[in-house]
Amino acid sequence: MQEFRTTRIASGVYSILDAGDSSFYVVEGTDRAAVIDTGITPGGRIMPVVRSLTDKPLVLVITHAHIDHMHHMDEFEEIYLCHDDLTLPQEYLQEMMGGKALDLRSTRDMHTGTAISLGDSDLEICQVPGHTPGSVVVLDHRRDLLFTGDAIGSGYGVWLQVPGAVPLEDYLQSLRALMKWLVDRGGRMRFWGGHSYQQFQSTLIPGYNPLSMGLLADLIDLVDGVVRGEIVGRASNADKVMSLEPARYASFGRAELQYMASNIHSRSAE
Repeated sequence: MQEFRTTRIASGVYSILDAGDSSFYVVEGTDRAAVIDTGITPGGRIMPVVRSLTDKPLVLVITHAHIDHMHHMDEFEEIYLCHDDLTLPQEYLQEMMGGKALDLRSTRDMHTGTAISLGDSDLEICQVPGHTPGSVVVLDHRRDLLFTGDAIGSGYGVWLQVPGAVPLEDYLQSLRALMKWLVDRGGRMRFWGGHSYQQFQSTLIPGYNPLSMGLLADLIDLVDGVVRGEIVGRASNADKVMSLEPARYASFGRAELQYMASNIHSRSAE
């Protein structure tokens, strides 16, 4: 049975949490609506829940090419994906399709500065290579909402131990560029991640650690510390990661990071 938890987070904007704790969003404009990511409901469809929220023409924006963010892209016609993710190994991309024949190359490419019009407002894209080479965040200017996928984590930390993640040294540059990009646009956005269940928990719950500008600042300091060798992570819990080698865990302030010791420095600098 399909289970979705739908929450209105702003006028015309909805967060949908699926049974696997993956979040996707519906953002409605005057002319059309955007669906940001798809979650993953094996054997099911997300279109019925989307259509219960809007009857406008749809565009799908995928924050990155992982199964829990693009599994239902075959339910849409107009789809945006940063094509830098097409540089991931083909066998890995095939695994991320979860048995579906998804045509990623037929999607529309997007990059920093891409604007997707919904009529009365635009969604603006900023690339944040790290979790994947093509990870992006999506800014709804009119409502000051930032949809981050897994680019800076989803409250429990960012995963850079996964296949295809960029070196930490390069990720640090991505984070600094993102911070500037956000500050240039006012820096007062509310963040909504790809696994947003924490946003709806009480601050009395110890695990509550929602995404924010403060967490992003701590993440920059954390990654910088690991790159400089001033922060050395401990062995991670192997049961909770999908890594090519034993992963390490490090934290600083509100930020948490999973990474591989072999993928810290930029390969162009070696």
